Amino acid sequence: MNTPSNTAFAFPSLRALRAAGVPARAIVAESFARARRAAGEGIFTALADEATALRRADELEAAARKGADLPLLGLTFAVKDNLHVAGMATTSNCPGLSIMPDESAPCVTRLEALGAILVGKNTMDQFATGLNGTRSPDPLCRNAIHPDYIPGGSSSGSAVAVAREIVSFTLGSDTGGSGRVPAACNGIIGLKPSLGLVSGRGLVYNSRFFDCVPVFARTCAEAYEILEAIAGYDEADPFSREDADAIPLSAQALDGRPLAIPRRDQLVFCGDAAAEAAFRHNLAVLEASGRTLVEIDFSLFFEAGRAVFQSAMVAERLCDYAEVIRDRPETIHPAVWQAIEPGLAYSAKDAFLALYELRRLQRAARRALAGFAGLVVPTVPTIFTIADMLAEPMSRNALMGTYTYFANPLDLCAISVPGVPRGDGLPSALCFLSRAGEDGRIRTLAEGFEAAIAERPAARVA
Repeated sequence: MNTPSNTAFAFPSLRALRAAGVPARAIVAESFARARRAAGEGIFTALADEATALRRADELEAAARKGADLPLLGLTFAVKDNLHVAGMATTSNCPGLSIMPDESAPCVTRLEALGAILVGKNTMDQFATGLNGTRSPDPLCRNAIHPDYIPGGSSSGSAVAVAREIVSFTLGSDTGGSGRVPAACNGIIGLKPSLGLVSGRGLVYNSRFFDCVPVFARTCAEAYEILEAIAGYDEADPFSREDADAIPLSAQALDGRPLAIPRRDQLVFCGDAAAEAAFRHNLAVLEASGRTLVEIDFSLFFEAGRAVFQSAMVAERLCDYAEVIRDRPETIHPAVWQAIEPGLAYSAKDAFLALYELRRLQRAARRALAGFAGLVVPTVPTIFTIADMLAEPMSRNALMGTYTYFANPLDLCAISVPGVPRGDGLPSALCFLSRAGEDGRIRTLAEGFEAAIAERPAARVA
């Protein structure tokens, strides 16, 4: 029995097929077929071996018939090309970097052990340094909703593969917003867990202090199901949270505390009236669902966001990329080099001072958010066209991180959720954030907003 080519790759749809007798092999074959049809569109850097994947699906199917617990059987996924998969080269989308790992990242092996089948590795802004998706070789990965627009980055292919239903879900990486910006640009969920909640082993790092593994999915429930599968303490990862197994990921009952939002005069939309109107409408949806919103001074969050690229912390990127920088600099994308080159000038003293400043800002943020159920911001201030981004690649890329850069420096968990469609047909999104370990709290906020949006008419916001 084959999987229809128009089958939705949402979890419930695929599980309904399985319940109707469609074998996992058929779903895996359809996922590979969709990936091959998109081969010239810059979404994947490499596909897994299909014959091996189909054999694996058959083996898992047989194990399930014998009683094995494989809740993810029938789901396919892909990972960003800075996460290790045994037997597949990790390139971070740089021709000067090619790592052939013997072992997969723990987050990958956990998913495979539960029945999910890997289809391939997704394109990305080179070295995961960018929030727009154009810092990669041609053909450029394009926005799933409108091809003239950026897909967001750096996890561009990971978001587009989900939005176009080539796979059921994907994993990316997030340093300054790469798990949230592309989700917002393509109208899907981008779930960024608390730092250390998911093992970072097997990831080519930008920053061990800031990096984490996010999930891209179609719905909040699907994203959290995958997070529950990959979260947990990892003794071999020194940055793994020792309380990772105890952090609740199920929806949490909320009290009547309000949500914090940026002060109106501090909001940035880059002159994009459609983005601003959609944000106002999304806030109205929140208020209509019973949430109270209180404006706060957003200055310290903007200040913290500068740590990602405008402090000595950028020098940490030289740790995993030093050999390429030294021996094969010609393989580095010009915009990526412009972003990481300042790291060469920082001293050890500068790095220590940056770490001290981070501690100050983290404490200030905890105080600023005390008494609030969470923080809500636009995920992105606007969505640029590819042409506009290529015309001003540095300043416009930085603008894409307006509402995301600060999250990891401040040790916050976050999730981007699609809002109302903009008047021009592009997607909008809200990002819910809270303190580390409060992943279940933002799940409640996100799922509530998701449900409220679903209940409203589909008309666009003018």
